[in-house]
Amino acid sequence: MGDYLQEKESFLQLQETANSSDVLADATTSTIAMTMLFGSIIFTTASLAARLWLTGMWAWRNNDTTTGAGNKSQPLDITSLPSIYSLLHYSTAFGMILFYSYICERHPPFFHEEKTYDRDEFFFWSILVVVFAGGHSLRKNEVIKRRNKQSSGDDGTGGSDDDNSKKLQMTNEDDQPHKQAVVATPTSENEVLNRYQTEEWKGWMQFTFLLYHYMHAMEIYNGIRVMITCYVWMTGFGNFSFFYVSNDYSLPRVLQMLWRLNFLAFFLCLTHGNSYILYYICPLHTYFFLMVYAVMSIGKERNYTKWWIRKKLGVLALIIYVVWDCDIGIFERMHSIFLSDKPIVGAIMGSNWEWYFRSHLDHWSTLLGMVFALNFPIISLFYRKLEARGKSRQWMGKSAVAAGMLLAFGLWVHGPLMYSKIAYNATNPYFGFIPLVTYIYLRNLTPEIRSYSMVLLHEIGKTTLETYLMQHHIWLTSNSKTILVFLPGWPRVNLALVTYLYVVLSRKLHKLTLLLRGMLLPDDRKECINSLVGMSVTLAGFYCTAFLLEGTDMTSLPTVGMVSIVCGALLHQTVIDSSWSTYRKSVKTIKGSDPDDYLADEYTTSSQSDIPESTGQDDKNESIYSKLCPPLIGSMVLVVLGLIWNGFATAGASAVGSLPPWCDAFANDGAWISIDGCNESSRGMAYRDFGVASYGTCAPHAGSYVWAWKEQPSRTRCRFGHRNEAKLEKSLNGREVVYIGDSMTRYLYHASMRAMGVAESGAYDATGPKHADIDNTLWGTTPINFKWAPLAVDQLSVLKKVNRLASDGTENRPPELIVLGGGAWDRLHVYSTDEDRQSHAATLKELGQEMQKAQEEYGAAVAWFIPTIINSQALNTEEKRDHMREEDMEAMRAVYAHNGILSSSSFVIDGPAFTNSRVAESYDGVHYPIQVYDAGAQILFNALDWLLPPGMEDPVTPPRIGKMANPMLGLLMLVLVTIGLVCFDGFLGFSYLASIFVKGVSPHDLYEEAFSVLHKQIGVPSPDEFGSPPETSDGQQHNTRSRKKKSKSRRSKSKPSSGDVDEEIAALIGSRKEVELAS
Repeated sequence: MGDYLQEKESFLQLQETANSSDVLADATTSTIAMTMLFGSIIFTTASLAARLWLTGMWAWRNNDTTTGAGNKSQPLDITSLPSIYSLLHYSTAFGMILFYSYICERHPPFFHEEKTYDRDEFFFWSILVVVFAGGHSLRKNEVIKRRNKQSSGDDGTGGSDDDNSKKLQMTNEDDQPHKQAVVATPTSENEVLNRYQTEEWKGWMQFTFLLYHYMHAMEIYNGIRVMITCYVWMTGFGNFSFFYVSNDYSLPRVLQMLWRLNFLAFFLCLTHGNSYILYYICPLHTYFFLMVYAVMSIGKERNYTKWWIRKKLGVLALIIYVVWDCDIGIFERMHSIFLSDKPIVGAIMGSNWEWYFRSHLDHWSTLLGMVFALNFPIISLFYRKLEARGKSRQWMGKSAVAAGMLLAFGLWVHGPLMYSKIAYNATNPYFGFIPLVTYIYLRNLTPEIRSYSMVLLHEIGKTTLETYLMQHHIWLTSNSKTILVFLPGWPRVNLALVTYLYVVLSRKLHKLTLLLRGMLLPDDRKECINSLVGMSVTLAGFYCTAFLLEGTDMTSLPTVGMVSIVCGALLHQTVIDSSWSTYRKSVKTIKGSDPDDYLADEYTTSSQSDIPESTGQDDKNESIYSKLCPPLIGSMVLVVLGLIWNGFATAGASAVGSLPPWCDAFANDGAWISIDGCNESSRGMAYRDFGVASYGTCAPHAGSYVWAWKEQPSRTRCRFGHRNEAKLEKSLNGREVVYIGDSMTRYLYHASMRAMGVAESGAYDATGPKHADIDNTLWGTTPINFKWAPLAVDQLSVLKKVNRLASDGTENRPPELIVLGGGAWDRLHVYSTDEDRQSHAATLKELGQEMQKAQEEYGAAVAWFIPTIINSQALNTEEKRDHMREEDMEAMRAVYAHNGILSSSSFVIDGPAFTNSRVAESYDGVHYPIQVYDAGAQILFNALDWLLPPGMEDPVTPPRIGKMANPMLGLLMLVLVTIGLVCFDGFLGFSYLASIFVKGVSPHDLYEEAFSVLHKQIGVPSPDEFGSPPETSDGQQHNTRSRKKKSKSRRSKSKPSSGDVDEEIAALIGSRKEVELAS
């Protein structure tokens, strides 16, 4: 065994060679294409930067000297070098972040770690961030607004709205019943559900959502599901609000929104070879955004009438009911053409079921958000009408609504919220809105509450899309299933470091997405189409190139690097030919007009007034040095990046996957670690779960130990870990396993059964037979048996029988894993004479041959279990003390190795390795407490990664599409939506409770007042004007046409530019557009 373990270094050398030659071995075609695309961009960016520096024009790289525009998000101008350089610069930064995410996933510096959940720690972080840190950053929205203006270049001292100075005015109805209550005019800072509040809302939800993922806090799953419902609700609310106010249904607007939702997700899919549905939030919001767009654009000229838009939403409600709540196959017919039942990353049941499941969970949420947005002017006026009344009336009305909502909320908390995960999922589409509307109502209860927000949560809420997407790769890993580790052994410090990088990069990606969108998708329809065509052709070209490289087996890092350099050189030269000369002359003009310019360049020897106008002469004035060096510098940058990539690939760890075969040399290299059961974490968990107030025993006195593998270099890729029942079922399901040996092997068998979910296996039982076979079948298809064979000759006999049955052509299924062990009984009973020893040696040699036969003839994996260490002092018979002391067994182990047993096995379980520190616990000198054998079982189970080929998994049979339909609860939602539409109440009827105590605040009575003001503000006719009969007089017709022209002009002026239409409109991505829906 010593020689066997001494081969570690040769294993490492072999593995390092394999790593260095396989940098792109597992890369997908899209990954290779992205490598070449961004490699070319990085080359061009570095080359242009070098040329600008060498020619002394670096200081003007971001100033568009040809147009005088310094805004980096101006539409791309392919004749302007600053514009092109800005595009390349942003794309380079974007590509570098994608590269970082790929390294974190595929070649991290240290092994990814499993998630652990501690309820106390989860709520500690939640309280710390949401309550203390968030509360400490509580500010008035006006202060946040001024701060944002200052950060964007506005000093914040001018241009304040008159509304900011207006105070809420109220009268006491009880004392002055004949006076008219004064309704305050809202501002953007104290409006119901204002921008700052929605950012804060998304911020605390996003923090909780991320912490849930990081700690795998499954016990709060139902609450997290409600938060997803809130995000989807915001998609309906935000986009409906935008379309209603702006009346902008143009193609650029749609493309800009789709870019915002999908740009990062699209490139993450290409970079990591993932499926789109893995990032299910993006397709979910894209789908429902398009639904909002379709509903609002149909008959859009009549959207401002009283009933047309409400009829459309009613029809949409019926469609939703039929598609999702009626199990008649419509959903499958609508979507199966785009989806399949084939398992993919992110959809183990197939994309068809995954999409049905995800969309069904929130199929009413977007519509409810649209209903709320449609009634938003009334809701805003409803609050302000109440707040204009006397305090007693005001609070009676508000309390009545709150009581109704809290009653519904309480029923939801004690009902659906307490359900199991699967049961709750069936209720979420129909009851998830209850906590949502309750939160909105209470969060906006008074003007003071509406006027304050938590800055910290506000900032978190700005980048919810980026933090959601990037958590999969640079905060968590393995598509959010494991934890990224930069500082092993320091989990909290590691969390701080990884989180800092994660937040910084997410915010950077947020900015880059908007900047690139502003350049490539301006408000001009033609420019948008040209940009999309250009990007599509470029991506297709690099994808085809990657496909050709794969087909010719040339996907090495040097080859990909050369392609990137060639493409980058062509792009660099194209940019130079199209824009360099014009830009150079413009810069010279500016420098000539600036007497304070002190930047030196290579032109100091000639006067700027002598610069010729011709392009050819300009080129002659540049040195060969400034022309040749930039491409060399660009090449060097790519070489450095390639070396970094190769370094991480060679010396770093890998993505979570099966252990490679060379881990055989390290599988037994571990130790028992003493665990302190009296630490703070353990005490808290014991108190919460078991009602334990204090401990009486603590490690090391209580013998609390866990088996752990010693740290191995990251380059070994040997990430050993605990294999639970679910993982073992995946590895062994449908196979046959047989253990053959003595009592030590039987103890190992019982430990294996316990790991596979048979908790009572191996329990002490003095009444049962000790020396007998044991048969078990797990998961209905997996026989796992033990054959009692204490002597080598018995083991040989059983193995011969197994091999004979496997080769006789019968239907007997041969075992795919055979575990043998023995030696103690032979040393005790048949090893006293030379004849016994010779016979035993011959038996061992024949046993080794049968072991090889099992491997060669039917591909079985054969593992040998070396006997554990003997506690000589505890041996309980004279015979054992004479013949089976540890020194005797050590010699016997050498005999087995000498006669080829170890070399004939596929894998060796080293019993002494996991018992050498537990010898004193061997109560009879031979056997150990049953938990000691759990280490041997885990050693074996980790070795299954390379011992057994991938199992033949049962064909995936996804649940039936339509299974989650619930017509009765769907009818309930139809009724609630109808109430919201017909009764003009975004709170679905709850607002009418206030009318019991306060007159004049019923939502249906507020319609004309609320929408007349809104329509006047956005420049459309008031609702009553749409229904008035047409006039016949020329003068009246002229006035009508003039009014429509004026309305159209107002809408045109208020139409947002591409720089304004960003994440602030759509739900998940940013706050609602800062438009007044009521005044």
